[in-house]
Amino acid sequence: MAEHEAVEVRATGRTPEAVTAEIGDILKKRSAESWDLQHVQPIIYNSSTTGYLILFFRRESIDG
Repeated sequence: MAEHEAVEVRATGRTPEAVTAEIGDILKKRSAESWDLQHVQPIIYNSSTTGYLILFFRRESIDG
């Protein structure tokens, strides 16, 4: 059985470098926990540019 998880990354008001660094940290941590990135979804907030990115992860259940 598979587990799924979503992680929110705020992008509004931050530099691309800061957002990239946060995503890199999340990917390293999730990879070490056997999570695979499945999809990234930008979310528009208050009719502005991309406000958030939602990262969707999947892994096989540890319980089997």
